[in-house]
Amino acid sequence: MLRPTSPVQQLAAVDIGSKAVRMVLGNLNCERHLHIQQRWRSFLSLGASVFRAQSISAAQIFTLQQVLQSFQTALPQDTPWSISATSAFREAKNRVEVHQELAKHGFQIRVLTGLEEAKLIHHLFRQQWPELSGTILHADLGGGSLELSLEQDAQLLWQDSLPLGVLRAGKRPNLSSFDALEETFAKVSLNQRQLLVSGGSAREWAERLVSEGIFGAHEPGRSIFEYQFLPLKKAKTSSASIFSRLIEIWKPEQVVISRIGLKEGLLLELAEQLSNEKCRLYLGEEVPVLQVNLPQGVKGN
Repeated sequence: MLRPTSPVQQLAAVDIGSKAVRMVLGNLNCERHLHIQQRWRSFLSLGASVFRAQSISAAQIFTLQQVLQSFQTALPQDTPWSISATSAFREAKNRVEVHQELAKHGFQIRVLTGLEEAKLIHHLFRQQWPELSGTILHADLGGGSLELSLEQDAQLLWQDSLPLGVLRAGKRPNLSSFDALEETFAKVSLNQRQLLVSGGSAREWAERLVSEGIFGAHEPGRSIFEYQFLPLKKAKTSSASIFSRLIEIWKPEQVVISRIGLKEGLLLELAEQLSNEKCRLYLGEEVPVLQVNLPQGVKGN
């Protein structure tokens, strides 16, 4: 395993998602605390192409290469980094060709399975909030998939990945895939149930709830809402519809909306590989996101 060569090691992780490409830069100190320094985002929607035409277009491949080069240029020299891709990339029929093309430019892409995504996110939350107790359902909603982890008293019971994301769902998402979850949920205690949601769609949902005056307790990295105050019947977006249906099935006492997710999980994984020990993400003030603009007409082509 690699080890930090100085008291503070900079490192970065890239998440090639279905809706956007994101990078996060952090500092890992000698106490194994990981401090977020900067975030970048580019609205390159691979899912808009893959979920419609089953492949990543030539224009998108070129743009993805440019985005990764921009990210690499923004990093301090010799910064260790990882590049991972999720549902849109793994479902593209031409993913091997895309992988080879990016490798020509020095970019090695790790394509995650849905269960690998779920494990990374669950590990992040378990390291971040070890005090969480009771029966907890973790749900991370992205553009192409929904990753689920179920735990009771800090013991992982079950994980799954559903092909249900906001890009794939459309304005009226088909939620029939949730029907099979009722049997799984019926096997665990009804007491102290919590729903912990994450992903860009979750953050957007939290912001909408706050703007509508729904009361919640706001802490570093998360917001906590009481179930009975959530306007579930007024869901107007596909993400809100998905979360509302999940809440109806799961029946939690509280809903915790996280402001961290897969990219932070990838960064934590890299930090633990570097230090060969467990690390913890430090959630201080919210770090602004730097936008990387794309050429006109490329976002979803």
